[in-house]
Amino acid sequence: MKTEFNIERIIKKGFIANELDYDRALIADRKLRLLSKEDPHFKTIRAKLRSIIKNYESAEWSDVDKIDEKKLIESDKSEYIAEY
Repeated sequence: MKTEFNIERIIKKGFIANELDYDRALIADRKLRLLSKEDPHFKTIRAKLRSIIKNYESAEWSDVDKIDEKKLIESDKSEYIAEY
């Protein structure tokens, strides 16, 4: 499963390097939310992933002055790629 590979890779790195990985992490988080109800192992993985996601959001999206149209377009493109 490709998403599982991305989850392990992101958790192993310990950070999200770009917007595409961020969007893939968000998708994986949604899947892990469902899986964690059945298996506690996924709950641990999801907690690690959520922490990495929060760190990325704090670094990239918390300062309103740093968000410009280019960043929004990049975000939209990566979201589209990650979902399809």
